[in-house]
Amino acid sequence: MHFRGAYHNPAMVIPVTVPPVAAVLLSGATVCPRLSKAAAWSLRLLTGAGLLGAAFHAYGIQRNMGGWLNWSQNILNGPPPPAPPSFTALAIAGLAALKLLESER
Repeated sequence: MHFRGAYHNPAMVIPVTVPPVAAVLLSGATVCPRLSKAAAWSLRLLTGAGLLGAAFHAYGIQRNMGGWLNWSQNILNGPPPPAPPSFTALAIAGLAALKLLESER
């Protein structure tokens, strides 16, 4: 839904735009230390987006026919619940990598 442009909510733009920006800033921070603050900011934003995205995905499953009462079908049909927490985990790993870079310098 995010990539095909079926935006039911304007917040669906966040998981398409923030991760590439955070990845570019994190890789740029390995070369240019001045990008560390911007990389940390974008990774914190990605962490928050992952936490908020879990709530959005739970709401999206609820909107399907039967909601959570029909969870065995709606988990497969609706938005995948593990996707936003995986963004959070990757952002936290990126923050840890950024801390290691800063402590090495």
